Amino acid sequence: MGRSGAGKTSMRSLIFSNYSAHDTRRLGATIDVEHSTVQFMGELSLNIWDCGGQHKYLENYLNEQRENIFGNVEVLIYVFDLETASRESEYQLYDDCLQKLGIYSKDAKVYTLVHKMDKVPDPEQKEARLELYRQALAKRSDLFKPEVFGTSIWDHSLYHAWSQIVHRLVPNMSTIERHLEKFRTLTDASEVVLFERATFLVVCYMTADMSITQSKYMTVSQAIKTYRNKCSAAQLTFQSFEIRNKNYSLLIEPFTKSTYILVITSDPEIEPAVTKANVKAAQLHFQDKLMI
Repeated sequence: MGRSGAGKTSMRSLIFSNYSAHDTRRLGATIDVEHSTVQFMGELSLNIWDCGGQHKYLENYLNEQRENIFGNVEVLIYVFDLETASRESEYQLYDDCLQKLGIYSKDAKVYTLVHKMDKVPDPEQKEARLELYRQALAKRSDLFKPEVFGTSIWDHSLYHAWSQIVHRLVPNMSTIERHLEKFRTLTDASEVVLFERATFLVVCYMTADMSITQSKYMTVSQAIKTYRNKCSAAQLTFQSFEIRNKNYSLLIEPFTKSTYILVITSDPEIEPAVTKANVKAAQLHFQDKLMI
C-alpha cells in the first residue's frame, strides 16, 4: 500500500520476478489491485496484493472495498516515497489504512518501507531522515508497532527488508534455526546461511561470531541473484559458487527443493570436499524432517 509512484511494483518485480533495477523502468502504473501468488519455501503460498496508489483507487480501498482490502491480512507493507511533496498527506493515508486494518485484521504485522533512500547519498543524513519517520510513525498507532526500513532498488537494503518480512511468515522458523545451528556446530562451520531458492532472500543464518549482522548476507543475496540473472541471460544455469583463500572457504550449493545453503569455514584443515559431503548428508534431514 502507498501512493502512486512510491515504487511498490518495482520492488515486487525485483524480489519475486527476477527483474533488475534497470528493468523496472519499463513498468507502468498499477491499475486498481494486482494479485499474484508466489510459492515460497516450498509449501508456503504468498498472496500478494499490489494496490494501485492513484487517488481514485485509494478512496475506493478505504470505503467501498475496505473489508475486502483490509480483511484477513497477515502483513501490511506500507511504502513511503522519500521524495513526497506532502509528508502530512502521506501520514494521513497511512493513518487511514491502519484504522481500517485495526477493524478487520487487528493481528496483522505492519512494516513500513521508506523507499528511494538512494536519493540521499550521505549515510548520516540518510539515517537522520529515516529516524524522523521512525519517531513519527511510532506515535501514530497504539495497536500496531510498525518496523521501519529504509530501502532502495539499487542496493541490498530492499533484500534486507523483505527477508525480515518473509522470516515472520515461515511457520516453523524456530525449528529450522535450531537444526541449522546444530548443522553449523557439527561441521565446525563459522557461518551458515539458508537462502530461499527462487528469490534468494535470506531465510535464516547461524554464526559463531555474534557481531555479524544480517546486512552482510544481504549483500551476498543481491550479488548472487544478480549473477544468476546474468547466467540466465546468457542461457547458462547457475548451480553453485565457491571461493577459497588462506582465510576462509565459502561454498554456496543447492540444498533442499526450496533452498540454497551458504557455508563458510575458517579452519584451513577442513577441505571443501568435506563441506560438500556434509551438505549432501544433511539434505534429506532438512527436506524430509523440516519440509523445506
